[in-house]
Amino acid sequence: MSDDSGDFNQPYLPERYRRKVRENQSRRLKRKLLLAGAIVVIAAIAIVLLSGIFPGLKTPATAHPLVTAPVTTIPPTTVPGSSAGIPASNVTPAETYTYPVGPGVPVQASGGMISLDDAVNSLRLYYPAGEFVIRSVNFSSGSNRTLFGFTLAPVNPPGGGDFVIFIDGTTGEPFMPGQENATITATKAKVQAISEFPGLDPEQVKVWFVNDPVRGGEWQFIFVTGNTEIARGGIDATTGEAITLILTIPHTGRPAGPSIDQDRAKAIADQYISDHNGGPLPLNMTAELYEDWGNATDPSAGEYVLTYERIFQDFPVDTDRIVIAVDSVTGNVLSYDKTWTTQDFAFSQTLEQAVGKRDATFAVMQAAKNRYPDSVESVRIISADIRWNNQHTPGVTQQPGSVPLAWKVLFDDATIRADPSLPQGIGWVDIQTDNVTELEYRH
Repeated sequence: MSDDSGDFNQPYLPERYRRKVRENQSRRLKRKLLLAGAIVVIAAIAIVLLSGIFPGLKTPATAHPLVTAPVTTIPPTTVPGSSAGIPASNVTPAETYTYPVGPGVPVQASGGMISLDDAVNSLRLYYPAGEFVIRSVNFSSGSNRTLFGFTLAPVNPPGGGDFVIFIDGTTGEPFMPGQENATITATKAKVQAISEFPGLDPEQVKVWFVNDPVRGGEWQFIFVTGNTEIARGGIDATTGEAITLILTIPHTGRPAGPSIDQDRAKAIADQYISDHNGGPLPLNMTAELYEDWGNATDPSAGEYVLTYERIFQDFPVDTDRIVIAVDSVTGNVLSYDKTWTTQDFAFSQTLEQAVGKRDATFAVMQAAKNRYPDSVESVRIISADIRWNNQHTPGVTQQPGSVPLAWKVLFDDATIRADPSLPQGIGWVDIQTDNVTELEYRH
């Protein structure tokens, strides 16, 4: 079987595309007419939390991004209920807020209810202003909980997806639906977090719950000494496994250049992964780079960042990976982030490939043409490879054999190339039928 890859890396011309479509049209039609049975479609179940409480707000999502951060100074927390206030229903939001303040949000504290400023101060303990911007805030006073709902967005990268964090209006602590039912309690998560950093002795360990859009329920934590964050990470709320670990160290006062090379950094990373997972994992390193922490006037040695992709039965798993950062001076592991969402039983047993690379790419180009006919002349194929399409909705039990092996085709067009905020197009193609099962392509 040939994959027609001999000249795959040559630029695709519209004339070649049209000629190939005409040549294959008849053959494709006959093939599709011979297909028997239906394609099993995995229905994605969208879970919308508290939609009745905060209409218009998106599903709470996202763990803290993987960063090896400089030292972060934590603002002091305002004592809840310390300031005199008036009933929330009579409060008019202050005009000085740079984001929309929803109706009924208590700007001042009253009757055991914290003020908006108190809630913001509490929020910033977990989501610093330098890393997250507040888009808006809403408020709900219920019989069980009274909640501030902050819509946030990451500052870097710009344009990152918005997500919602709730602050309890009475305690000032973060709250997320589902945390009461987590297999791992906050107390157990705290104990596990401390055990992951045996050399640290923080004054405070703060733990809160998030619903990660990929990994599901997770207890995130930060270690604080004084007003300084010294570490953070995440504990899987189902298994108790540490899936994100970040050591926060100063970026100043360091040598100008690395003390260890990339080979040494890789050896350290490999050993760390093995130690934290009870032995080696089926991985393939896909990226290795050095990130300098200095600049031309103030040089400072940085870190090596290594990305490993999960391999199952010789094929990469699309969303499962480990990213690890190693200090180029000390050789210490500064951050570790593991995304491992698919159980072995969920992978399909169908590995036979009947569709070559060229047929897969032309199937995607045809689908792209149907979506945006005027852009087909500028469509450019970036890459195409066979991998496990393991994207799924957190909290939904994966069925045996439900994760298919498919062609993943990345592409763009003139509109996407001209607008950095637009993502590359992604097409998934069945390896046996050349049907485009998923197409992510927008202008």
